[in-house]
Amino acid sequence: MKNFDAIYCDFDGTITKKDSVNSFFELYAPENWLEYENQWIEGKISSRENAILQVALLKNISQQQLDDYINSIEIDDYFLEFVGYVKSKNIKLTILSDGFDLFIQKVLARYNLDIPFYANKLIYKNGSFNIEFPYYNENCDKKAGMCKCQKVKETNFCYIGDGISDLCIASKADLLFASKKLHEYCKKNSIKHIHFTSFCNIMDALNDMYT
Repeated sequence: MKNFDAIYCDFDGTITKKDSVNSFFELYAPENWLEYENQWIEGKISSRENAILQVALLKNISQQQLDDYINSIEIDDYFLEFVGYVKSKNIKLTILSDGFDLFIQKVLARYNLDIPFYANKLIYKNGSFNIEFPYYNENCDKKAGMCKCQKVKETNFCYIGDGISDLCIASKADLLFASKKLHEYCKKNSIKHIHFTSFCNIMDALNDMYT
């Protein structure tokens, strides 16, 4: 672990058991949210454009519905242990997400976790939502709402992710842990990585390498 200056980690589908953003749209948005999602996956629109279009579909959602949903978000069974493990090694852990800050903030607070994070800003008011992009970078290769690459300052870092929003930063990491769509992308494009299904796998791999 001492070989790495920092560990960066995705949130949705990586720390959480399900993609909390997509699951939210499945519950509360009309079905055409998937049309925008597919356009993004196919590269026809950027993730920023996708988020704007999808968030605009959310209407008449009560505060209770929002709170109940956020409280239902589950994290990986071994993530808390992983946080303690990383802390014991004095390695900085940061969350980088192209999802919603509101979800991340409340989930971390529920588990009393003080982890710095960067994400798109979701604003709730009178049953509807707006979204802002404080970390948008016009020069981002993927035109992401939140440019993950620009937040990494270290020259030697580990990255953990699972999806399309991780494709750009994945190729720059010194050590990469990948699952789901990111794992498939890495296999197809011969990007060196370690496949994982749980943070237990990640801790085991780190122990094998550095103990």
